[in-house]
Amino acid sequence: MLGLLFCSALLTFLSARQPAPQEAVVPAGVKPAFPLPIRGSAVRSKVVELMGMDGIPPKDIPFSLGETKRTEDGLLMTPVEFANSLGETVPGILTLPAAAGAVSLAGIVCMPGTHGDAGRLTQERFYREDPDKGPLLGWARELSRRGFATLSITLKGTLARRRTLGEWETEAKLLAPYGRPQMGILAEEALRAARVLAAQEQVEPSRIGLTGFSLGSYASWWAMACDPSIRTAAILCGGLGSLARDIHEGDPDRHSSCHYIPGLLRYFDHPEIVADCIAPRPLMILGPLQDTDMAASGVDQLLRQVSPVYRAAGKSNLFEVHRPDDGHVFRVKYFEWMAEWFGKYL
Repeated sequence: MLGLLFCSALLTFLSARQPAPQEAVVPAGVKPAFPLPIRGSAVRSKVVELMGMDGIPPKDIPFSLGETKRTEDGLLMTPVEFANSLGETVPGILTLPAAAGAVSLAGIVCMPGTHGDAGRLTQERFYREDPDKGPLLGWARELSRRGFATLSITLKGTLARRRTLGEWETEAKLLAPYGRPQMGILAEEALRAARVLAAQEQVEPSRIGLTGFSLGSYASWWAMACDPSIRTAAILCGGLGSLARDIHEGDPDRHSSCHYIPGLLRYFDHPEIVADCIAPRPLMILGPLQDTDMAASGVDQLLRQVSPVYRAAGKSNLFEVHRPDDGHVFRVKYFEWMAEWFGKYL
């Protein structure tokens, strides 16, 4: 008993001698002053540079296909593999409506959030296990049942590929000196998947869209910014608004380091990227007011800067932003908004 009391007292003494942990605080003077502002047509080339790409992926990406199976719900499903520029294998599932025949289909690259993978996106049942938390399952397969060709990929950064958060952050640290941020590799995988999907004979190469939830939507909008050939994207809780606002007004602990692109705020922020690299192509954004992954003030800023660009081009209808009073969640009704969007603009 005395031994236990002594140990307890010793631990109390030692902990009292330790300095209290201090929160990491960004000095108030560090603001997005853009000391080297870039605007207009020069933005895309700088984005590609910051993403660590020498250029967008070429049209011909090597890939392998597994055995195609016809499903009871009228689809053709085929395992797909291709490599990213680090030599890592990206697994995916190509899903086509079996009844399409010779019709050229619009294609959608579908990407999961951190906890998802291609298998979850293409499982037969389309549903949510819980109304307010957890993933929406089977949504890419549901898009194919509605007439789209889809390629679902298990994106870099998902639990299925990164193993532990510690390994993910270690990799980020070691890639940084080479100018290879992980977000750039995510965007690259999205574009390589778009090339693989466009190479399918049933797919019309000029009708390719990108979408995903959370991590998958990050990859979607960054990829669309880099590559003008992507026709449209639906961004679902994809952290799109303002990186500066996320730093100063958001919750930095919600993101891994891949969200914080080195050097970005020396040149521009998210609104400038959308205005100069994506507009006036069709873009849909789901930015719930209570989504802790993206400061609501950042979405406000994006709207103020980007909406006039679409209006000036006479294409206000091509920029649609949904802001439900909700959190970081993918509901069936949000899927319906996305499916309707692709039906109109893809």
